[in-house]
Amino acid sequence: MTPLPPFPAPELNRLTDRQTARIRLYCVPPSGTGSEFFLPWVAAFSELFDLVAVDLPGRGTRTGEPSITDIGWAATGIAEAVAADLRHRPPADGFYAVFGHSFGALLAFEATHRLRSASRTEPDLLALSAVPPPGRDGLDDHIARNLGAGIAAITEIMGWEAPADDALARTVYTPFLADAVALLHHTRREWPPLRARLSVFGGLDDPMVDPGTLHEWGACTTADARVHHFPGGHHYLRTQVAEVVGQLTDDLLTAYRSPAAG
Repeated sequence: MTPLPPFPAPELNRLTDRQTARIRLYCVPPSGTGSEFFLPWVAAFSELFDLVAVDLPGRGTRTGEPSITDIGWAATGIAEAVAADLRHRPPADGFYAVFGHSFGALLAFEATHRLRSASRTEPDLLALSAVPPPGRDGLDDHIARNLGAGIAAITEIMGWEAPADDALARTVYTPFLADAVALLHHTRREWPPLRARLSVFGGLDDPMVDPGTLHEWGACTTADARVHHFPGGHHYLRTQVAEVVGQLTDDLLTAYRSPAAG
């Protein structure tokens, strides 16, 4: 008998269905959220872009499923889902990119390396937001330092208002706590540099990620890396969708017009 997998698999949700789009962007949401996090992006991106978001179990439309508490499992599942999507529905020009915010950025980074090792493909651009570079205190360190502060600290980290009732609190906090467990169990690996271009985004007042260290992500690729700072804290992009999408669009079009050397 084949053993059951320990967790449900990540899935992809097509936020747009632009079959003639020149650029496909796979988006990995932050902790505790599903693909709905990126719905405000749909109207902000032009018809040149096809948006596909990751849905992890336990959140969004998948509330009620067991949450994944292993980053390696989640990243592998995301890589497999993206690889299958690229095979079954290849982008018009073969160009694709991956974006992740916070916990989602860590998953995007790990998934990209698994795409390279297992499927021999890398995105043309990897965009990472609100995540410390390797060699610096990670999101796991911040979680560990603030566990004793309780639910108020968790609410601050998430960047949300405290839920008004117990049922909503369970829905909101359960996937976040699963992500916290995943972070605390995570063993960081040293990966060889990618060939993909990097775009790195961060808030100037982020208490979890020192904006002055974001340039260190440049060591993670043999291509170029752009760093962009925005006003605000860890969840700066919630209130600056147009600004972030505008900058990301510029980076994507630059990479599309001038591909990094393979």
